Amino acid sequence: MNVFPPAGAPDQPIDADDAFDIPVFVRHSSPLQAGQRPRPQLVASASAPWPVPRDVPPDGAYLVTTTWRDIIDAAATVGRDPVPWFAIMPALAWSEYIARWSPLMAYLRRWPSANTHPASSGYVLEPNAVYYHGTERTARAAFGYRVGMTMAEWVCRGLMGLGPTLHAETSPLAEAGPAWSPANGLPDLVGDHWRPPTTWLVEAKGSRRTGQPVLAKGVLQLTGRGLMSGAHVRVLCGASLEPRLFVTVDVEALPGRAPWTASPEIPDPASEDSVLVNLARSRMLTYYSLRALTANALSVRPVGLTVADPASWRRRAGLVYPLEQDPSTQLERLLAQNISAYEEQRPPPQRLDMLTGRVPGTNVIIGLSRRLFEACRNLASEEEQIAEEVGPESQYGLFDSDEEVEEYTRERRAAFGEREAAMSPRIRETTRQGFERGKNNTWSQILGHQPSTNSGPAPGLLESATADTYLAIDRLSVFHPDSA
Repeated sequence: MNVFPPAGAPDQPIDADDAFDIPVFVRHSSPLQAGQRPRPQLVASASAPWPVPRDVPPDGAYLVTTTWRDIIDAAATVGRDPVPWFAIMPALAWSEYIARWSPLMAYLRRWPSANTHPASSGYVLEPNAVYYHGTERTARAAFGYRVGMTMAEWVCRGLMGLGPTLHAETSPLAEAGPAWSPANGLPDLVGDHWRPPTTWLVEAKGSRRTGQPVLAKGVLQLTGRGLMSGAHVRVLCGASLEPRLFVTVDVEALPGRAPWTASPEIPDPASEDSVLVNLARSRMLTYYSLRALTANALSVRPVGLTVADPASWRRRAGLVYPLEQDPSTQLERLLAQNISAYEEQRPPPQRLDMLTGRVPGTNVIIGLSRRLFEACRNLASEEEQIAEEVGPESQYGLFDSDEEVEEYTRERRAAFGEREAAMSPRIRETTRQGFERGKNNTWSQILGHQPSTNSGPAPGLLESATADTYLAIDRLSVFHPDSA
């Protein structure tokens, strides 16, 4: 074991504002098989652009340029549903955000690539000296889980068009077969795609070197007998950290599923109830975090209408839309400097003004649109009621072992999921009611007070958004060794 890092090891952590390139290897097989781990030479030479935004491309070695904001967004939305855990103590949503983001900040760094390609950023993402020389094996294993889940979310949602994902253990599907049970081993994530068959099962693996033996275990989790009774897509994502961060995507080739040649059909939460409920469920951490902030810690930031244009999303890959060069956002903020004129020209249904706040203890600012905030409020109310009916969390103090706690948690989660499924018509109705109320009301009407509007320049702030979410990183609060 090395007591000290090697001479010359860089000590700069991840720099939040930097773009970097991630090799993504897509492989089809039928039945699903775990492919070999690509050799370092193949990882270095991956250069093909991602060819089909929002869908599964043909086999290939692709190089995808992304941003730290995309990775942060993926990390924030993947994992267990925070309801009902944060219903009573919403400020703990801040802690969950930190738990999901901090390992990535702690162990990754951006570094110039030895092999640059046209249209790439010329940088890679790789483990830093702390990961290699200052971290014990168990911590690296825990980080493997986090990076594996994050990259699976980034690939499936941001590149291949999957909708918001749910944790499979707590989200039984209508098409689930008789063997669907945590005791039998389940895939990590489930989600709905815009293209039939819409149901996706996703297994995520991550480690220093995620090879075929580890991926083969993932195949077993996706293909167990009796797991599903309906048509579905099986996707196995493997994230490796050496020689740099890259991802393998093994997809089961379905008979008759030809490549999609037209523009992707992006589901709209404004018209589809199931899409809206899934979106609201995926943003409950944001809702609870904002709800826990004091009034003076909240502000409203106008966002341009480009982020709500489906055409702009069909042309690009990624989870969020960077706002630095967005003319429509610049226009909105110019108009918003005169609040009365802005409100006259942009009635509530015609403007995107996000309620935003910094997650305490981080350099990340999050936000929601009025319509999604109210949709989340109604969904939270329904799920908090279900949680009370399922049973108290206070039972935890009666157990003597982690295994007993885990078993009680599974039972309570299963009961919660069953009750939630039985209540789905009401949940869809009330979530839609909140969505429509938020769209037509102002923040003053929604909150009972008017947050300040922040429409001025934002030095050091890297902003991004969708039609209903906001995420920004404050570069000025990221530590730079050369400025210390």
